[in-house]
Amino acid sequence: MGTKGHLIATRFFSSNASSYDKIVRLTTFYRDSSWKREMMRFMDGKNKQVLDLACGTGILSSFIHNGSSSAKIFGADLTYEYLKLAKNRQSYALLTNSLAEFLPYRDESFDVIVSSYLVKYAELSTMVREHWRVLRKGGKIIIHDFTYPNARIMKLLWHFYFQILNELGKVIRPWKDVFSNLDKLIQQNPWVNNLVKELDIVGFTYISKKYYTCGTSAIVYAKK
Repeated sequence: MGTKGHLIATRFFSSNASSYDKIVRLTTFYRDSSWKREMMRFMDGKNKQVLDLACGTGILSSFIHNGSSSAKIFGADLTYEYLKLAKNRQSYALLTNSLAEFLPYRDESFDVIVSSYLVKYAELSTMVREHWRVLRKGGKIIIHDFTYPNARIMKLLWHFYFQILNELGKVIRPWKDVFSNLDKLIQQNPWVNNLVKELDIVGFTYISKKYYTCGTSAIVYAKK
């Protein structure tokens, strides 16, 4: 079963896995690593089973491993070509080609669920309930993605930045669709407040949200 978000994600990432790592570093001005390190601050280093959702090429797995060397990391992603690259990192106990809303795992399988750049594509209500199902009591979720800034000057800079990306897409063809449409997806998706609402409805506690890099990125944390 798919959604509009899944169709968009599939279209965005169907033919660019080999260049993903380089592109994400350059287009975030190397802030991607900083955001992932911030995600790891919410982990306590004692987590045994960690699910990396929308794991992509596996970038986040190295941060998880550094923060909790004993963790057993599972990865899931929508795109098979990305999973093949993630496998080469050899940090995962298991990789699955699956949706965030329908996970092939038993109830209460994980201590932590982390995801980066996933939530804007997801059907939040279904995803949050699935997170609740596969998390153990006391388990955590740590979710990161891009956000549309509030400050006027940052909005101007943000739109100018995406104009540049749109031009780059004409040269870097595998990324043309992403660079042409990602800004609209971020701008039209107030995922932070929507996610906080869904987490509260399901029963998560200690819910927090924090913005980074002048409001262009955010991390939401919650505990079962």
